[in-house]
Parts: sequence; structure tokens; C-alpha cells
Amino acid sequence: MRKYSPLVMKVVGDVLAVLASWLLAGYLRFYVMPEGRVASFGLFVQLSVVVLAMYIFFLSRNNLYEEELEHSWRKETTKILKSIFQAFLLLVIMLYFLFSDKVSRIAIALHFVLAVIFLVTERTFVSNYIKKAYRKGKYTRRILLVGFGEKLEEYEKALHSKRTQGIHLVGQYDGNGKQIAELEQLTHPTLMKAVEDTKPDLVVIGYPGREFDRQQAMVAQGLDLLNEKVVMLPSLPESYIGTQVSDFRWIPMLHLNAAEIGFFQRVVKRLFDVFASAIGLILLSPVLLLISIMIKVSSPGPVIYKQKRVTKDAKIFTMYKFRSMRSDLPEDTEHWTEENDPRVTKIGRIIRKTSLDELPQLFNVIGGSMSLIGPRPERPELVERFNSEIPGYRMRHRTKAGLSGWAQVNGWRGNTSLERRIEFDLYYIRNWSFFFDIKIVLFTFFRGFVNENAY
Repeated sequence: MRKYSPLVMKVVGDVLAVLASWLLAGYLRFYVMPEGRVASFGLFVQLSVVVLAMYIFFLSRNNLYEEELEHSWRKETTKILKSIFQAFLLLVIMLYFLFSDKVSRIAIALHFVLAVIFLVTERTFVSNYIKKAYRKGKYTRRILLVGFGEKLEEYEKALHSKRTQGIHLVGQYDGNGKQIAELEQLTHPTLMKAVEDTKPDLVVIGYPGREFDRQQAMVAQGLDLLNEKVVMLPSLPESYIGTQVSDFRWIPMLHLNAAEIGFFQRVVKRLFDVFASAIGLILLSPVLLLISIMIKVSSPGPVIYKQKRVTKDAKIFTMYKFRSMRSDLPEDTEHWTEENDPRVTKIGRIIRKTSLDELPQLFNVIGGSMSLIGPRPERPELVERFNSEIPGYRMRHRTKAGLSGWAQVNGWRGNTSLERRIEFDLYYIRNWSFFFDIKIVLFTFFRGFVNENAY
């Protein structure tokens, strides 16, 4: 029972939060607000079972009851908000077709707001309790590492992050003399014998790519384990996360570049781009005017700098930025701006460091050449060079270039590793969703504007 306590706490907490938000919304509408009909509150109570079932379904569907090694408040909250939105949308559709005007729309709206507050608050308390319990050793996840190589070493190091608690590595099996982090080397004749002796909750298999046959033999042994969860670390780049696997007549196929956004999703993304950009331009208009005046007064030249960049389908467009460099010096199109670059003006240094020079690209977004979120656009001459030097670079152009992106909010911008930046861009393309875009927008506000690599 002790092993499943975190799951029980999550389920019970969610049930109480959903019921409290639903019933409190009804109480406020029918007993506190004017013109409430008390008789309708009975129907509201009867619907609570249906509402609860919807929420539990979507919370489960979005993996909020899975036992994860890493506890991320942002990740969990994003899943909660997604679940609430899905349950709320289904609830509205059901009430519209089945109950007409019998259920108060004000009460439904109140419930949505209360559900967000109650569920996020409840999950925060439960998660904090579970984290403390892991630190105290109340709950422990026992992990057995099988194999050797770079991927398995990376995995072992990742287990020591601050957000990963309650981990006990029981040993390394089939290490081939390549010990990882002083783990006990297990010499049992079979994987099953090693599992019976160490009793892990999770078995992690990982080998270098050249050890494919050895890996397959160990995977076959892993399939014989009935009570332990078994995962394999494939020798693939990070950007392959989210890649689809299908089959042709039972022949597995890995879809390397099948990262397509559907028609409906493209419409939603475009509407969000236009609406958010228009609101942003209205709210930021005083800032735009102030920056324009500062640039004009501080150095000769135009306020807006125009440059050719590459976007979706390798199309070239004109990108707008506030001018941050001296206009009397020749432009270097072969290299990125470096620290203490003499071409950058005093005002330019400030607006580049804070990314305020990018604000005119909101007009690019409204015009359709860019999106709010996507891979940052590069100059055509650099794109031509990177296409021939870096595998997979062309795939960045399967979506529109973005004002911000997953690579940027993770610090990969400016004069940093281009390979790592592409890894993050391809991860975004393969795992795109509307909620992923919202997450990046929020991250942009919290940690994406000021960057130490922006010169």
C-alpha cells in the first residue's frame, strides 16, 4: 500500500478539488448572486458525478497519474490546464445539446475559474508533500541500469538533478567492464536473476549503437520481466523525441521528417499569432515609440533595420528589427555579433540584451512571414552553408520562423552551439502543440528576454 500512496493522494486530492469547484460555483450562483433559482441547484448537484468522471478521464489521459522520476511544477501545471480546458469544453458541448437553458452559464464560467485555482493549488500541495516524503526516504524508486555507454552515463547523471528525488540505484548489470559512477557490478547469469536479487521498480537498458546485437539480446530478456517497468535508451539525438513510429506490413518505420501541423492546428496557430501580436503592438506602442526616438537621437541612420531571412519552405522574406548597429560600418553577413562588437551602438547594446530590438517582428507575424513561436530565422547565405554542413538543418524550414522559440528560451541563441540549437528546434517541430506554444510564450516572459549570449 505504501508504494501506491502518492497515486492515492493525487486521485483523492483531484476528486475533492473538482467537486469543491463545481459545488461552490453552484452555491455562489444560486444562493449568493441575485436572481438565483435554488431549484436549479439540485440539477447542479446531480451533474457533479458526470463532471467528476470527465475530469478524472482527462487528467488520466494527460498522464497526471503516472509515476514520473522528475517533478516539474510547470510541466504538471501545463497538463492540468490542458485537462481542465478539455473537460470544460466537453461539458459545455454536453450541456448545450442535452440541457439547453436548464444549467446556468454563469455557474459554468465560475466553475472553470474555480477549477483552475483549486486543482493547481491542490496539486502543488500534494506534489510538495510527495517531494518531501521522497527526500525523507518514505518513498523510494529502485532503478537497475543495464548496459554501458554514453546514453546510460547521461541518464545516471540526470537522475541527480534537484527535481529528481527518492532514487536508489541498485546496481549495473552487463557493464562490460565500463562501470558507471561506482555502481555495484552485478554478475548474475541472467537479467531475471539480477532483478530477483535487487528488486528494482524500473529497469533501464542502454548500449552504444555499435552494440546493437548485444542490446537486442538484453531487450529480449527484459520482455520476460512481468512486474518491473522496462525502458530502453536508443542511440538517437534528442531532437528525435516525438518522432512517429509506424509499420508497413509489420515492418517498423521511423518517420524522420514527418512533422506536419494539421490544417485545423495551423488555423488555430495563425489566429493566435494575429490576435496576440495585435494586442502586443497596442500595449507596447509607447515602448516602440520611445525606442524609436532613442535610436534616432543617439546615432544617424534609419530606425528600422531590414534584413533578408529564411522562413517556412525556405522562402526568403524581409525581417524587421530596431537598428542596433552603426550604419556607417560595413555589415558582416558571415558571422554573428560578438561580445563588445564595435558595430553595436550604446542604445543597441541595451535593446539587444533585452531583446527589445526584436519587437518590430510583430509586424512580420501579422503579415504572415513569421509566427510568434518557431525556429529563429537565419540569413540566406548562412542557411546555404548550414544546409551542406549540418544534417537535418533543412527540417527547420518545415514551419514558419518565430519571434521566439524553444531553443531561445533554453539559452541557445546568439553565439552558442548551432548543433544544440538545431536539436531544440527539431524537438519543437516534432512535438508541436498549441499548449507547447503557450508554454514557450510564458517562458519567453520569464526567462527569454534578457540573455547573456545576446550581444
